[in-house]
Amino acid sequence: MRKLLYLLFIIIPLVGCWSKNNSDDNINSNMIFTNENQVQSDLLLYDLVHSDDKIVLTSDIPLTLNPIINSDADVAQMLNLVFDTLVNIEPDGSVTPNLAKYYTVNESDNSVTLVLDENVLWHDGTPISADDVIYSIHLLKESKNSFYYVNAQNISYVTSLSPNTVKIFYTVPFSGVLQTLFFPIIPEHIYEKHSNPIPPVGSGPYKYLEEISQKELNLIRNPDYFNGSPIIEYIDIYYTPNHMAALSAFDLGLIDAIYTEIMNWGKYEKVANIHEVFTNKYEFIGMNFNNKVLNDYKVRQVLNYALNKQQLINIYYLGKGTVSETPISPNSYLYTQHDTTLDKDFIAALLIQAGYTPDNPLKLRMLINEDNIERALFAEGLINMYAQHGIIIIPEYVDANTFNRRVLDGEFELFLGGYKFSYVPDLSFLLHSNSDNLVNYKNQEMDILLDRAFTSNPDDMVSAYNHLQEYFIAQFPYISLFFKSGALITSDRIHGVLSPAPLNIYKDIELWYIK
Repeated sequence: MRKLLYLLFIIIPLVGCWSKNNSDDNINSNMIFTNENQVQSDLLLYDLVHSDDKIVLTSDIPLTLNPIINSDADVAQMLNLVFDTLVNIEPDGSVTPNLAKYYTVNESDNSVTLVLDENVLWHDGTPISADDVIYSIHLLKESKNSFYYVNAQNISYVTSLSPNTVKIFYTVPFSGVLQTLFFPIIPEHIYEKHSNPIPPVGSGPYKYLEEISQKELNLIRNPDYFNGSPIIEYIDIYYTPNHMAALSAFDLGLIDAIYTEIMNWGKYEKVANIHEVFTNKYEFIGMNFNNKVLNDYKVRQVLNYALNKQQLINIYYLGKGTVSETPISPNSYLYTQHDTTLDKDFIAALLIQAGYTPDNPLKLRMLINEDNIERALFAEGLINMYAQHGIIIIPEYVDANTFNRRVLDGEFELFLGGYKFSYVPDLSFLLHSNSDNLVNYKNQEMDILLDRAFTSNPDDMVSAYNHLQEYFIAQFPYISLFFKSGALITSDRIHGVLSPAPLNIYKDIELWYIK
């Protein structure tokens, strides 16, 4: 079961190709070569009217408006306007109340007790109940394609203690249990009759008004929203075929807000309002521990310290990213500051200690996915920076399929890759000896620290992850580069409290207003 949880909570490795919508390895994911005239003509078929009481957004075309059955990440963001989750996950990865106003972790019986906010009403006026939570969890456990499916897989069973109190029991104790409570709740009395009712009924800040299939969804504010009635009355959401089309629509002034992770989103700073969103997308250099050269800690130190990571981010991402020395984001509540700066002379001394000189330079091959334009560009700067220290990196550019195969088969010395981490904290898949990690790293002390971090009480997580990060620095099993940032970009009409979170970019939308 423990190994299963490793796999569940990693989400997706971004070393090769990923999904059609969110892949860092989509060939065109960072290049805006959309035919703007086509996008403009398509969207102008709609009645796009900007008014003082309405904002216009976009989304992928949904296959369902049931948030538990839905499998699309972009659609999940849209459905956050209509449905609420049990808890919020903040930008730093911590958990705060939402539908559940109180929650208590019970170590004695491996459970969590939740008390629901009694002010929450479904859009039809019915109060939310413990039975709705139980129904939602049972449906989620059965919905294998759900965007939130993994969050319920460690749940053993759930029961109600009162009309607004739920107790959830878990199969395996683990420290990230509260983060797994981030999933939407739907009303049993509506959805037990039909899995895709029209209208969909939630408890969120906006209610269903009308949908034109495959084209648009119209919402109206929920005056009974438990966090306060939204200021903006209407939201029109137009369905677009892909993210590039949505970006072009924003460029043309057709929509009011868009979330993006394109490489050069900083270009919008002079023409729109940008709200940076820190993501859990981790970029790194993988090192094969079956290679004797890379088993030398001094070599791994050199490979880490020889890079001016902030300079690379400034050049290739316009400064939009966060340098990290470990797989814990500096923006996370679990992060511990570590000073790992070394001057050029010390790096040269480390190379000499490891047996390398200008006449006998450190020389390594780096596997690079040429289909990922973003990483291929970044690799050029990285290789040039190593060369300034006399380190020769020989690039091996291969297509995505070859890249994936060779990484999985261990046919590399170095590779440039990335992971999209889950917000359920656990680095076991990355570092544990029993996890089949891609770099063949095995270390008993690291295993002990990982196990402690995984099974600690949520109150003890910060301390457990502090020890884990300290040991990571003492080992450098990966060369951590940075965590990517995304951005919620809004037109100059949008004002108010904008506090986007990675899993809910429209968080606090009830506080937006038009000016």
